[in-house]
Amino acid sequence: MLVFSLAASGPSLAALVMWLRYRERRRVVRWSPVWPVVAVVLGAIGPLGACVICGQLPELPDHAASVVAGAGGVLGAAAYTFLAGPVSEEFGWRGYVQPRLRAYFGPLGKTVVLGAAWGLWHVPLYFLNGTGQHDDGLFTAAGVTFFLELFPLTFLMLFVSEKLRGGVPGAILVHAAWNLTEELVPPLGKGVWLELVVMIVVAAALLPSWTPVRTGRRVAR
Repeated sequence: MLVFSLAASGPSLAALVMWLRYRERRRVVRWSPVWPVVAVVLGAIGPLGACVICGQLPELPDHAASVVAGAGGVLGAAAYTFLAGPVSEEFGWRGYVQPRLRAYFGPLGKTVVLGAAWGLWHVPLYFLNGTGQHDDGLFTAAGVTFFLELFPLTFLMLFVSEKLRGGVPGAILVHAAWNLTEELVPPLGKGVWLELVVMIVVAAALLPSWTPVRTGRRVAR
């Protein structure tokens, strides 16, 4: 369990090592009542939207209650939701890697590069007993859609962390909302493709609002 926890925290631990090594200046987070709400909505909208479209909303309360009880109650579910993925990964992906891509790519370029890297990092989980990915299987509808969903999810995190200036806390909140909603909604079955479609539509709708502003020779984002 300890080895698995350390491995799962690889991105954030790597970011910590690099920060201790180079002591870079911290980036300022714009604290606002707006981005936390937007982060939760954007993180939850894919699974919840698919649940509504599939007509499974009436089953949601009972299934969610069962999941929360199995996690040891509300506090247990909240702790697991934030630590297993959001906190253990986002200081690395969104806190360290994402800012370094800013000098080379716009929003879509960063989404493709970071989404692909994030997906590759998850591949070993499909061969590790006890993980949700192993239970889903790599070459199944759930496995394929998981990897594809990482791209619109990356864009949504990018939107909250950079466009809305929520920084790493904003990305953590999007990630946590997505993880938690994925668990709380009843199994979607073939409806997992609808979740992907909802996330792509939402990301596409947000893209026009993110227009880079040119300042001299460089592009400020």
